[in-house]
Amino acid sequence: MFNKFLPKGKKLYINDRHEEANTDKEDRRKLYDKRILPFLKEGDNVVFGELIDNFLWDYYRNLGLAKIKPENIFYVPNYLDYSSLTKAVLNNDLLIKKIKQKKISQLVPYIESYDSQFLSQKINSKILREASFLDWINNKSNYRQVIKSLEFPCIPGLTVSNFEEAKRAFRFLRENGFKEIILKKERSVAGFGNFILNTEKELEERFKKSFSDEKSFLLEGFIPNTEFTSNVQYWIESNRIVPVLISDQILAKDRVSYQGSIFPSYLNRTPHLLEKIRNLSLDFCHYLQKQKCYGFVGIDYIITKDKKVYSTEANVRFNASTFNALLANKLFDSSDKIFWKSFGINNCFLSFKDLFNHFSDDFIIKKEQSGVFPTGIDLLQSLGEGQFMVMGRDFKEIDILEKKFKKKVQNEK
Repeated sequence: MFNKFLPKGKKLYINDRHEEANTDKEDRRKLYDKRILPFLKEGDNVVFGELIDNFLWDYYRNLGLAKIKPENIFYVPNYLDYSSLTKAVLNNDLLIKKIKQKKISQLVPYIESYDSQFLSQKINSKILREASFLDWINNKSNYRQVIKSLEFPCIPGLTVSNFEEAKRAFRFLRENGFKEIILKKERSVAGFGNFILNTEKELEERFKKSFSDEKSFLLEGFIPNTEFTSNVQYWIESNRIVPVLISDQILAKDRVSYQGSIFPSYLNRTPHLLEKIRNLSLDFCHYLQKQKCYGFVGIDYIITKDKKVYSTEANVRFNASTFNALLANKLFDSSDKIFWKSFGINNCFLSFKDLFNHFSDDFIIKKEQSGVFPTGIDLLQSLGEGQFMVMGRDFKEIDILEKKFKKKVQNEK
């Protein structure tokens, strides 16, 4: 599935979310590593932190997925001793020697960090883009600079470096009509590091708790009348820019944390807004292309009830919904007509085998079939957490399928 995008040659995947910034407080078992499993071809190579669930692997293979050979899978049993899976590999000379024997031509990480770039050098492979530029462009303040130069509509906001500057910025935004202010770390993932504030007292408390060690951070006016939020993804090469998908984001009750995605986007019902966002997105993609920054990029937008458009950030890396979109394309030949949604379950301490055997009628077991599909069940039995997709022929069907599955799981508890 990735081969239609990536250069030809032998690949090593290390789908390590903890190479992204601001994940230090997250349980290190919550990696994205197994989310790559269904995509892996026979000749691919991969690094995982923990053993594959064999029942899950068989489930994927029965659908024509996860064809990777067992001898091409590398494990790092002590990865929890390190801040990321990639760091664990870098500290394992024997493992690096074994990987080098595979003569890898392309390292495919979750994000091209300094560590993943160093790993590519150690195994004598190429990497798509430079870590230094990714580190710069994935910074929210730098992104604001770029989109202003491209004449994107930009949410009023200020970058500050200490609490006194933050107070002044808070007051400035209040004086300009914002009832709520959003406090942001300059690097984060899935909404971590974003906080909505109402008072200066809340600002002081949050600064002491989460921002006192930050060299700089952002305060922006919080847009209150948001109708929906969209993520637009492209694949960028030196001579072409390929649309991947447009999905809508599902946010938690805190209004900033990412909980999942739904496809197709509501933007499809508003052609003039869709065209505007496509044009803005392509302008940013052309900017990346000029910087020789190739690969996947996701650009986040909010659309207000009065049809104003703002871009909040770009994720120049894999996005969570990248996996969902490519899976839907693989499982359904006419993917333009498929509807899907990603969601999670909690407090369900079952193995995937037991879950499947209890609710086999709910799961997709053949191509072109509506139903539930597991995307991340590494922590199902140990922490009770699982990530899934539901796919169907319209929004009504996927809503019914999701609710039915969640109700069954809830009753099983």
